[in-house]
Amino acid sequence: MATDPATGLQGIDPGVWDQLARAINERKKDDEPATTAEEVKQHFISEAQRFEAEGVEPPTIIKSVSGETDRWEPWEFQVIGPISVYGGLEFSGGSEWTARAEVGIKLSGKVIWSEGFHLTSKMNSVSWEKRLGVVWGKLTVGIFGDNKCLKVTGEGCYWWGKWHCAGFDETLGCFG
Repeated sequence: MATDPATGLQGIDPGVWDQLARAINERKKDDEPATTAEEVKQHFISEAQRFEAEGVEPPTIIKSVSGETDRWEPWEFQVIGPISVYGGLEFSGGSEWTARAEVGIKLSGKVIWSEGFHLTSKMNSVSWEKRLGVVWGKLTVGIFGDNKCLKVTGEGCYWWGKWHCAGFDETLGCFG
């Protein structure tokens, strides 16, 4: 039986939905309609109840990188429930390699946080810890090993009566 939203969202400040809607609308494409706080909340409730009914599944890769250099490569994977992590990477090879990258968090398919950054052979990873209302997570993105593999590791959590969390350690493609 699905948890009642009043129980699942107990302890969550009602203003969090406005904050998440603002974050989504700041990152939406110009041709996309704006998202309301109520839409964010209803999508979240639906996803949390669906996940509750289906049970825990390991993180699932939706899109990985091909390993082609000098090309923007998008990637994404489902972490747990309504949370997915996505990004893109443009890799320029050689012994002194560089990569232009972006990473973000989606809630119910909508981007709520994103960050652009650069990686190099001398600084090969970046880490964050984020708390965005009903979402919490730790995230490290880096290029590792002789094969120059893009790895994303961390933990993602969402609130539904309590914190539901899953760790992840995904290799999304290699460039070497």
